[in-house]
Amino acid sequence: MIVDGVRFLLDVHGIESEGASCCDEAEARIEEEFFPIILSDLRMRGAEDGFRILEAVQRLSPRSRVATMTGYADAAMEARLRERGAHLVLRKPLLEDELMAALGEMLATIEAAAGDDLDALYTNTIGTLQAVARGRFGFPTEDAQELIQETWLLYLEKRSGVHTPKAWLSGTIANLCRQEIQRRTRERQRNVPVPVIEMQRNDDDVLAVHQALARLDERSRMLCTTIGLEQRSYDEVSASAAIPLGSVGPLYMRAKERLRNAF
Repeated sequence: MIVDGVRFLLDVHGIESEGASCCDEAEARIEEEFFPIILSDLRMRGAEDGFRILEAVQRLSPRSRVATMTGYADAAMEARLRERGAHLVLRKPLLEDELMAALGEMLATIEAAAGDDLDALYTNTIGTLQAVARGRFGFPTEDAQELIQETWLLYLEKRSGVHTPKAWLSGTIANLCRQEIQRRTRERQRNVPVPVIEMQRNDDDVLAVHQALARLDERSRMLCTTIGLEQRSYDEVSASAAIPLGSVGPLYMRAKERLRNAF
């Protein structure tokens, strides 16, 4: 019940999460996937479970930051938790605002550090990615930009396991270009005419768009509005919203997916 309740709260605030109700399940998830933040109770099925999670994180995912919740810790216990790797110790009972403020601060720290790295990586690799998509495979600018966005989205999902980002990005966009060429070749071979559908905007459509946008988190709504509706460039959005330029495209793709789900 506690896991479900916390996950519901995070979802309301636009934060994606996964849940585990015991150490074994949590360790398995941490080994399979990278989680920037791990929120763990000190006592689960056993009094030392919180320390076991900290050991698992140090062993399996040292880049993750752990916030440990407890209603039992005194100053000595808190010091012990921090020595074992807890970045934050939260005392229960917790109010919603306290929990979200603590997690928001941790997320901001992670995003700031990641943003600097991503911005530098984007600057150092964008020319190479464009050369692969446009020069090597001959895609027009708009199509090449879509392929670059898809490459970056894949990188953000898998970056915890990527040891050579530049080589990985170059190889990935080359594979995506080949796959796109193969897809288009198959479509031409089918030689099936694509019907043209004329769409007319009406009041119901406008209302549906506003309702769907209202269901999004603030950042996703901003990206869909400024890029999708106002047709502003990634450079403009990066400057006005203080988002690293290399992150704008992948974040926009995720925002569009959330908008589709909202519809």
